[in-house]
Amino acid sequence: MATAPFDIVVVGAGLSGIVAAARALQAHPDCNLAMLEQDYCLGGVWSQRRIYPSFWSQTAHGLAEFADMVMARPPEEDCKNDLFRAKYTTKYLEDYVDKIRITDRSLRDRIQFNTRVQSITKVDGRWHLSCIVSKDKSDKGNTKLIVSAKLMIADGQSAVPRMPYIHGQEDFKGTMLHSIDFGQSNVIINDKVKHVTVLGGGKSAADMVYESAKAGKTVSWIIRKTGDDSTGPGFLVPADVPTPYRNPGSGAQTRVMSSLQPCFMIKDSWWARFLHGTKIGTKIVTWIFKQADAQVQKRALFKERKIERLQYETSLFWQNGTGGVLHHDDFYDLVSEKVNIYRGRVSKLQENKLFLGENAETCLPCDCVLFGTGWERGLDVFDNDLRMQLGIPYPKSLEPHETTSKWKSLVQDADKSMLDKYIILGSPPPHSQLPESRTPYRLYRGMAPLKDDSILFMNHVTVSNKLFGAEVQAMWAVAYFDGKISLPSVEDRERDISTWIAWISRRYLSNGQLGNYVAFDGVSYADVLLEDMGVTAHQQKGFFANFFAPFLPADLGLAWQEYLSQHGA
Repeated sequence: MATAPFDIVVVGAGLSGIVAAARALQAHPDCNLAMLEQDYCLGGVWSQRRIYPSFWSQTAHGLAEFADMVMARPPEEDCKNDLFRAKYTTKYLEDYVDKIRITDRSLRDRIQFNTRVQSITKVDGRWHLSCIVSKDKSDKGNTKLIVSAKLMIADGQSAVPRMPYIHGQEDFKGTMLHSIDFGQSNVIINDKVKHVTVLGGGKSAADMVYESAKAGKTVSWIIRKTGDDSTGPGFLVPADVPTPYRNPGSGAQTRVMSSLQPCFMIKDSWWARFLHGTKIGTKIVTWIFKQADAQVQKRALFKERKIERLQYETSLFWQNGTGGVLHHDDFYDLVSEKVNIYRGRVSKLQENKLFLGENAETCLPCDCVLFGTGWERGLDVFDNDLRMQLGIPYPKSLEPHETTSKWKSLVQDADKSMLDKYIILGSPPPHSQLPESRTPYRLYRGMAPLKDDSILFMNHVTVSNKLFGAEVQAMWAVAYFDGKISLPSVEDRERDISTWIAWISRRYLSNGQLGNYVAFDGVSYADVLLEDMGVTAHQQKGFFANFFAPFLPADLGLAWQEYLSQHGA
């Protein structure tokens, strides 16, 4: 049975969905809005269910907040270089949904928990969401149809765990857990779990390795060989890398540091042309990033500690693989002394054993397998025909030849222009290029389909400061649904999307294949979105402060208030 139609439904109550709902309701208090959350708690990656002791924020205090609520500084024992334990972001989000009230209802009042969207279709101009309401995975639950005029897909990129199948896992007598369930598991405190195997080379895998080794477990860390559908180990940047700013995160949140990026979203200027269009400028940019690489190498001492198997394969500049912030001073010492590192593919599981290699030549005792193997995109709620219409990834094998040819030609034209403007992008290092069987995102500004103005995809663009990126997208989304964004013609938007795809695939290599990765370019992306909205209050600090000072959430707040005053909200 369907509920009464909503004006807007937000799928996901993580940080992106929460702030999207808040901005929509602040602009339109009488809007009939609902958030659908598949879990029993809010926050997504930062939910109560998913945090664990070694999980820390990767964004500095003062930057990891929304414009309309300041985050209290955590106790100093839970801070390092202005980073802090993730549980404080969890509390912040929980407090936020209670504090932000519109028409005597809080944001929490508008969340429908334990509501998992099964499929989404469009019928007679309205979105139909077929949902299952259940308290846990074992409960079949009840079906519910939710109808809405507009839709925000804010389930992000960390909602559906990727769990590779391992031959023999049905007979495995140990525990198998993805990082999504690590926080609620008893693996660390269970004395019967003595031998832990962690799969994956990224930040979540590193966290689980660290916590398991700290607990005294025998830990085997398995990272697939580079080229074996893998970019190899991820990079871990120390939280205290020296910069002219309080911490690296504050530096990255400035336009001066953003200007070092060969990014097409940065406005043309003599400075940009010098840095990225001349050999001298390119050498300067390369030298700066080499210093950052040197700091990582100095801290890790891969060769000296005999942990060469953790050496990442391409420089930090190119961002070809996974990575994150290194929060623990004793991480590399602990790993070198207590962790067995392997490069290879798991061949099978058998009772309490795990085998490596094509011929299962390496056998490891194993009571628990922890998967730090990443995430699926979570777009299966749309069938392939609808994905094709909306411009979100679908199998390349299904794409009509004329569509493939059209986009190929557009991207090639954009690519030529890109290489003429940014010298460094024409000389990528040797690297592993992961296979990608899906088409890239073809969304305007990373959010809006070309052929449907009633749906937006929030948090499907990867930026480093998640809260900041989510908020500026939420502001743009309101202006877009209000019809206050002056959209170029469809042809011009196609060219803009093609530029995105060409640039991201050049700039971020394997990470860029889906056309939605702008990890180093969140500030430039925010500037583009705010310019679309026609607001300037965030740039009223004067030239030097605008260029050299961090772009703060409070600055977004000024821009948001400007938008509301301009449009009578």
